[in-house]
Amino acid sequence: MNHQEIIEAIKTLIKLQAPEGEGIPLTFFDEQRDLILTMLKMKPALRNMDSVTLNDLYTTAVREYKSVYLVDINPSSALTKKGFHTWLTEKRKAELPTEYIGRYLTYMGIQGRPQTVILELARSSEAILGKLGDPHSDTAFYTKGLVVGSVQSGKTGNFNAVINRAVDAGYNLVVILSGIMEDLRSQTQLRLEMDVIGEGMIDLKTEQYGVKGVGRVSRFGVQGNSEIPQVFSITSYKSDFKKQIQDASFSLNNRNLLVCKKNASVLRNLLIWLSDYLAENQEQHNIPLLIIDDEADNASLNNMGHKGREYASTINGHIRAILELFSRKTYLGYTATPFANVIQDRNQPAEGSWPISYRRNGETVIRNFKQVSNVFPDDFIELLDPPSNYIGAKQVFGATVDPDTKKIPLIEPVTDYIESFPSKVIDTPEGVRPGAKEELDKEVAALRSPRKDDVFPQQLPESLKRAVECFILGIAVRMKRRPAMAESRLYNPHNTMLIHVSRFTDWQNRTRQLIQEEVDRLIQRTQELPSSPHSIYAQLERTWNQYYAVIIENIRTYLPKDYGDEFLQPVSFDDIKPLLPRAVQGLEVKAINSVTKEKLVYTTDQSGEGKKYIAIGGNRLSRGFTLEGLTINYFIRNTNFADTLLQMGRWFGYRPGYIDCCKLFTTWDAIEKFEAATRTIDELELQFKEMQRMGKTPQDFILRVRTHPGVLDITRPSILKNAKEVKWSYQDTLVQTTQFELKQERIKRAWEEMINLFNGFTIKGDFCVLDTDVTGLFRFLNCPNSFYNFGEQLNHIKKFLDLCAEQDKLKRWRIAVKMTGASRHFIASASTGLPEDIQLSVRSGPSSKDAHALYRREFLTRGIFTGSGQSANIISAGKDMSLWLDPKEIADAEKEFIDSKVAALMEKNKNQTETEARDIARKLTKPERIYREKMSDDTGLLVIYLMDLREVFKKDDEELRRVKEDRQIDDTIPLIGYAIGFPPISANIGGIYLRGDYNIDEDEGEDEEYDPELLNTEEETI
Repeated sequence: MNHQEIIEAIKTLIKLQAPEGEGIPLTFFDEQRDLILTMLKMKPALRNMDSVTLNDLYTTAVREYKSVYLVDINPSSALTKKGFHTWLTEKRKAELPTEYIGRYLTYMGIQGRPQTVILELARSSEAILGKLGDPHSDTAFYTKGLVVGSVQSGKTGNFNAVINRAVDAGYNLVVILSGIMEDLRSQTQLRLEMDVIGEGMIDLKTEQYGVKGVGRVSRFGVQGNSEIPQVFSITSYKSDFKKQIQDASFSLNNRNLLVCKKNASVLRNLLIWLSDYLAENQEQHNIPLLIIDDEADNASLNNMGHKGREYASTINGHIRAILELFSRKTYLGYTATPFANVIQDRNQPAEGSWPISYRRNGETVIRNFKQVSNVFPDDFIELLDPPSNYIGAKQVFGATVDPDTKKIPLIEPVTDYIESFPSKVIDTPEGVRPGAKEELDKEVAALRSPRKDDVFPQQLPESLKRAVECFILGIAVRMKRRPAMAESRLYNPHNTMLIHVSRFTDWQNRTRQLIQEEVDRLIQRTQELPSSPHSIYAQLERTWNQYYAVIIENIRTYLPKDYGDEFLQPVSFDDIKPLLPRAVQGLEVKAINSVTKEKLVYTTDQSGEGKKYIAIGGNRLSRGFTLEGLTINYFIRNTNFADTLLQMGRWFGYRPGYIDCCKLFTTWDAIEKFEAATRTIDELELQFKEMQRMGKTPQDFILRVRTHPGVLDITRPSILKNAKEVKWSYQDTLVQTTQFELKQERIKRAWEEMINLFNGFTIKGDFCVLDTDVTGLFRFLNCPNSFYNFGEQLNHIKKFLDLCAEQDKLKRWRIAVKMTGASRHFIASASTGLPEDIQLSVRSGPSSKDAHALYRREFLTRGIFTGSGQSANIISAGKDMSLWLDPKEIADAEKEFIDSKVAALMEKNKNQTETEARDIARKLTKPERIYREKMSDDTGLLVIYLMDLREVFKKDDEELRRVKEDRQIDDTIPLIGYAIGFPPISANIGGIYLRGDYNIDEDEGEDEEYDPELLNTEEETI
């Protein structure tokens, strides 16, 4: 037995010995050590193994077991069209073969996946299979679905599970459309060979082929179980679907898989080959086809449908033509950002044909194809929940509706990048220079967008040098932890830093040169005496103290409660100092673009050491591509569209043993866009699950996405070229002001004007309340305030309220001032006109001891106060939104919430009794929405929180005190925050947000290395 097999055996014995129930006593693992090791030594292969090695393996097994023991995952959610009935009945389930999915799930267990995750993978993939078309159906079908999962959360693992099930069920041709870049296609091909096929390239250096992945569990076909047909891959790691492959005449009688780029030439080749393979006088193939479209919001959508049903963008047209060649087919999209998918055009089938031109035997040939109507997900949408050990946008950027979600302090704002990577430049007689900040603020006419031939960067910003130093420190931390983790399947031997500065390849290549010079300097300087105060070691220690000391010491306080990672052992700078020369050695700097043609190839040497890459990338590293062991991200890429930003978020994912080594260096602008997008996504996911509970359809979700006020801020305008008008709606939302600009004149004026509005309030519980109409509400909304970056949204809210008034909705408003808070200070009723004194709320200023340096830096440098701590909520308690409800309605809301949680808990854990589930559900935090959604659609609620500025500017914090003095803030004046609750509204009310003159020229172009329209115009020889 090798060491990993011994670890798996130990974990199995631990599981057998572990007591039943929720918890394992802390003493259990030490108490069981001797017994388990004695049982192990009964195996002949282990009788002579030395006790030291066996004890070390036991320790590793225990840490790995603890790390996955706590991992939790919620079942996926789904919306299906009206009248949906699955073909996958219990009888059909019993009849279906399970060889492919069975060995895949076994392989996942061998790879160290938590059992909870494997069980959900089995359940969700079966649920998705049941929504696909029945491959044994005697009648034609065209099924269209969409699977939505978080960025880097395991969507590939899910669709490989679906592929395994689809092969078992009888889908004989599976086409995977994998992004627009060859790097991603090759990576997907290798993963498919590992997870489905069981054979393929096993050594990228020698290009050796052999058995791999699931093939090591069991083999099918002539070299294994001959009763089970082997799946063949027509494509390979090195080759997409090309002419040479076409000429090989692969038989459609086999079970075939293809991994193709979304490239016009590739898809044209596939289309022609499939057409040539049709029998004489046959218009469609009769074998079932499954197309899985990874990154389905990228390149696959029809951005020309606004011109009419006859028009299609090239990739979309090719996909629809391929689908039309089959009588039984399913199109299944996967994406993390579904906004574009549901906003896309949904036309009827074209009346004309889809012409394809190519050269054959020296002559131009034109062939016409029919197309299916669209790839719109009419039949179903499935929402995957990530497991609790996933680190995503909610954990990095906060801005979530869940008050229990903790924000992990990984973000480092970058402000010194403009000289090196300008977003606007000015032409001068001396050459091109970056636009200065004051010129950017004034939008001077001489500013223009930079071009690829502008010579930038000429030097590295200091923040990028610090980021490189962080990367080296992170490598050293992981080296220190390696002995305790190297034998675990959770261990990743690679280290990667991603630098994403521009889509221009020239800029990327100049950055590569400057980074290489910096790395060479660091390699040389690590030979200096470590004790010298002027050595590089002194600089690295300063970087350690600034970026790592607090987070590494306190990481467990920021992790979710179900996030287990026993490999996050404490490390000090003195621990890693001797490792720094080795940490920087062997570091490779690569620019990943079409000019350099460099690639990231993750291989290990004979001692198990992995790669150390600093990757400077553009679009080739933007979507889908997995960067192994990614720790440091320097991201200042400018884009207006947050779904693009989210897809570029390669830093999301799983980081066992090194989450505290990770950093995201990015701009304030990107942070704000990420936060806005994160909250929008979180709200839509919550509404999706509520819609599932209520039996709604994909059409209901599509309508909600289209009308959500945040969506149109985060998707690409090219998707909206047809939008003469798009409606937005604030129905069933909570809008909060969580950021404030600390300017004395704004704070003072807001309070003076607010006092004038405190007339006619009465007492209701912990609130002073005033019932009024929309006109009365507007007096508060129009009141001066100190909200940061909130003016545009307030204008949208006002327009929405005007439209609601026209339909007799939201006509009654309750204004409420929270009377109770955690402050020691009160505002006397005599000074406000309110019926009682107000105890101020507490929102503390960012502490110097807090690892959330982002909030503190924003506070100190920009005077922006984020008044919500680690969460994104300003409301004190969910029940604050119950002010329109009577006691029975409140009790009903809470009972429905508990009942829904009980059902969800029992669905996730079949062994849990209803009593056990109800005990857990009663203890859960009750969200504000359960009360707000009980409000009638003619009522709305504005809750006002008065916050104590003395708690913001802590007396014992010199830096915060200096901000107060510099800005001359009177901290006896309260800071005013709003929470605006909108109920569900049945009528489709929305304001016109977008018109046909929308500036689509702002849409972000693709990297010059790929232009699908140009590729389509080139005639290639077939």
